[in-house]
Amino acid sequence: MHKRFEHYWHEAQGNEVKQQELEGIVCDALDELKVHCPKLYWDAMYKMHCAVYGPHFDEHLAKKAVARMKNVDGTCGEHWTYEQTSQLADQQGITQKADWYYVMNMLYSDYSEIYGSDINMYIRVAKAYMRDPDAPEGKVFDLWLAQMEA
Repeated sequence: MHKRFEHYWHEAQGNEVKQQELEGIVCDALDELKVHCPKLYWDAMYKMHCAVYGPHFDEHLAKKAVARMKNVDGTCGEHWTYEQTSQLADQQGITQKADWYYVMNMLYSDYSEIYGSDINMYIRVAKAYMRDPDAPEGKVFDLWLAQMEA
């Protein structure tokens, strides 16, 4: 952490007004960074996201990513809700529920013409995709990010 920022951050702890002011200053700086140096901005945002969630989707970002999907059946967005996929995740012992939500909907979006309405097929493929022993942790999130950058 930048030494001066670390000092200010430490001094503001416990004072909500000062903490909010510091957050506002940092947010304003990030907004400027986004305009003038977008790569550095997105790198910083990725690092902040990973500091909080690890290299995984959070619910909000997963829903945003799924909403942008163009499905092969001509529809857009989610086929299964976050709540529906969360129940399936619990049944399957999946802990990264936002990743699971994204993968289940991505599989429907891209392969529903092949898998049809067989939810068990989607579950089996999603589990295999997420538990790929060759893939690093964060495969789902990082591959989505790579697609967004392409």
